[in-house]
Amino acid sequence: MTEPAETTAKSRRRRWPQGYDPQRTRRALVDSSLHLFEQEGFDRTTLQQIVDGANLTKGAFYHHFQSKEDVLWQIQNEYLDTQIKAARAIVEQHSDIADQLRALIRLSLSGVASYRAHVAIFYQERRHLTGEHLRAVTEKRDELEALICGTVQHGIDAGKFRSNVTSRIVTFGIIGMCASAFQWFNPDGTMSVDDVTDQFCTLVLDGLIV
Repeated sequence: MTEPAETTAKSRRRRWPQGYDPQRTRRALVDSSLHLFEQEGFDRTTLQQIVDGANLTKGAFYHHFQSKEDVLWQIQNEYLDTQIKAARAIVEQHSDIADQLRALIRLSLSGVASYRAHVAIFYQERRHLTGEHLRAVTEKRDELEALICGTVQHGIDAGKFRSNVTSRIVTFGIIGMCASAFQWFNPDGTMSVDDVTDQFCTLVLDGLIV
């Protein structure tokens, strides 16, 4: 005998021990989307898969998000907002320009370690953002790049870094090198974030410092 659809939906509905928790519900939907977008891709992930993964209903989804793209935008924001806040603090706190760049490189790698799925989705699925979502994420991406680029340019202007390099090209090199780590870096492996940071900084700073 087929189970009524209403009963099936109720069985999927998450019941929090202390009653409905909007923050935990939203987190469950984002976490389910993170896993699916990384493993299956944005296009191939269905709304039903997202709510099933969160053990929730479509009604719960639409209470928190307007669409799959809305969740994708939220995922991008979680990663970029955290990185921008930390990068601003680094620029403000480090007076030595080499230490500043070293800390920014470490931040980029630690971001890959802590937000691996976010980073993978940022580079592989960002093309699915449109309109205001795309504009807002692009602005945040540009701000993060500008913080790194500003550090490199400051080093060049101060005579600390080589003058025969272009700050924007160096920045793209640093970002590309760090971002690609999501494809191979294992935080639980034999090398730590600090180990990889040291090697990346050797490559970058040995080529920059006068």
